[in-house]
Amino acid sequence: MTIGNGSRTSTSKSVLFRLLSTLARRKETWSPALLPGVMWRAAANIGTLLNVLQLLTHQPFAEAARSNPRFAFKYLTHDYLVQGFTVTERAACFVHHYRRLHAVLADHLLRQTLQGDVALFEIPEGANRFALSMGYSQAYDKEGELSLNLLVDGEVVFLLSFTIIPGWVVKSEAAEILLITRIQGMKGCYNQIHVATRTMHDVAPAALLLAALQGIASTFGIGALAAVSASMQSSFNKELTATFKTAYDDFFAELGLPKTPAGFFFSPIPVLDKPLSCIKQGHKLRTRDKRAFKQQIQLACADFFAKSCARPASPELPIESQTPPVLCG
Repeated sequence: MTIGNGSRTSTSKSVLFRLLSTLARRKETWSPALLPGVMWRAAANIGTLLNVLQLLTHQPFAEAARSNPRFAFKYLTHDYLVQGFTVTERAACFVHHYRRLHAVLADHLLRQTLQGDVALFEIPEGANRFALSMGYSQAYDKEGELSLNLLVDGEVVFLLSFTIIPGWVVKSEAAEILLITRIQGMKGCYNQIHVATRTMHDVAPAALLLAALQGIASTFGIGALAAVSASMQSSFNKELTATFKTAYDDFFAELGLPKTPAGFFFSPIPVLDKPLSCIKQGHKLRTRDKRAFKQQIQLACADFFAKSCARPASPELPIESQTPPVLCG
């Protein structure tokens, strides 16, 4: 046992120094001024760091860390995922998320997800080409590990970012949840977003991507989701309070999601729709049409993963860290 632990520590130190050395030279992806603070927090949480570095010994994650050295250390930044998380909570989210991806996704799909985007399906509606994709959150990876993207004619116009995390982090009794931490339309894409909404049965992009997310939840056997409130969002700016409130608090409140004492909007999956009896007369037919379309999106996402991935939890990962495997297909 001692030999094994020593080998693990030695390997982790080697990975650590190599990544820090590379990171220090990558000024375009990480400010050197941040390194002292990152290193101090890493040293103060050495056990947690070893868990993260052990994860990076698996080839798909090692490849991701080589191409993006900050990948291994972003959980040590104060605004990773949610404002107010501790280092322990941030690290638990990071490790849990990637252990779950490794347990469920086949290597080729995992690599594609980490290195780019996976095309989930195209939506055959109207004259334009609409599509949904999923991939590593490249530009704003501190705001969620994965992003669901709505594309119009090949351009991302709207996205929803999420991470698979342990339920205890957000004070939930659920073993694990999907944590939504970013919902945003791309600047300058108002016209495309308007066309997409009008064409797709008046389903707003945020609602469309939420339906897709619930399809992904079925792949991982996850039965609950939580969403960050405006003031806890990683990039929250007091000068833009109204904008953040509309994008997060108002959206989830309109869906009927209650806000927990911990400050998150919470819902079981699937998210329950309002009873049709609460819908105004004259709007019920359109509401049924919108719900049917969202159901199609949800099922299409679930079907994609059912056909594309099938793998039990990996024996390479610590058994006590695994959640029950989900077999697709």
